[in-house]
Amino acid sequence: ALEAPGRSAPKLERTSDNSVTIQPDTQDQIRQLYGLKTQEAANLLLGVGLSALGNAGFNQLELVPALAIEREPRDAIEAMLVNQMAATDFATSCMASRFLSATSPELRETYERSLTRLNRTFLAQVEGLKKYRAKAQQVVRVERVEVKDGGQAVVGDISYRRRDDDES
Repeated sequence: ALEAPGRSAPKLERTSDNSVTIQPDTQDQIRQLYGLKTQEAANLLLGVGLSALGNAGFNQLELVPALAIEREPRDAIEAMLVNQMAATDFATSCMASRFLSATSPELRETYERSLTRLNRTFLAQVEGLKKYRAKAQQVVRVERVEVKDGGQAVVGDISYRRRDDDES
């Protein structure tokens, strides 16, 4: 079973008609997996993530919940980005396979362009997630400080990280 402290993946069962049955261990397992507030949004998000893999990803279904466990999304935006990253990563792997087996130079060039775009997309998604998670960090840089007679100053690095419950 795919799991980490506080998160685990529901059992995904493949059926003979190319569909998937999702069997959570607990009622809110999928909600906790994605770090969401509502069960409905979590269920839909997992379904969309699995659908994004298409028939080619039928044997790679665990990728979607595994990345949710690894990236630990904290809200809907992060959960959607993690799903998109899983789909992009899977598409990149499929395209790389096609590229390697291409026989004509024209086909190889087409696949190479697609691979480049998919890799750029994935990097943009990673950067987007990183920026979204760092939204509360601000840097103030003081270039020059004057201290008059009788005044006091602190010299050195001072850092402050805003907590979720701080007011903006």
